Amino acid sequence: MQGIDPEHDALEVLRTYWAKEGDAIAVPVDPIAIARKLDISVYTADLANDISGMLFMKAGRDPEIFLSRTDNYKRQRFTCAHELGHWAKHIAEGVESDQVVDYRGSLASAGTDPVERYANQFAAALLMPAEDVRRLKGRGYGPVALADALRVSPEAATYRIESLGAD
Repeated sequence: MQGIDPEHDALEVLRTYWAKEGDAIAVPVDPIAIARKLDISVYTADLANDISGMLFMKAGRDPEIFLSRTDNYKRQRFTCAHELGHWAKHIAEGVESDQVVDYRGSLASAGTDPVERYANQFAAALLMPAEDVRRLKGRGYGPVALADALRVSPEAATYRIESLGAD
């Protein structure tokens, strides 16, 4: 894992922990199942109103992801994928610290922090693999149908289509 290119890193995770050997990536992707394969426990929890999720890593313990129990299913899926992005980046960078806590709060959606941008792009690539977005767009799927097929929000699907130049 490189920790530099979120598109590449997400595809590597998908190929390693989601696709069956030699098979295409099955969509919709389940980020919670991927987390479990990585020995990352995922919980819903009561988090502050401005926090959708958090990654907790501590030396000697398996990592944990906490998702806001008040967020809807699609938001929780994206948040889990976002926190997996933080995990992937920390692993690639060889984080050795005693404890790491990453939050998916208002900074994540602002698009100004490079670490949050990486995690958002990783999440988008994990839940909406480029090949599948292009394939479904080629079959006439618009943003709403694509969002339904990939179990993401229409806003996330629209952004992904635009970022891939698939519109």
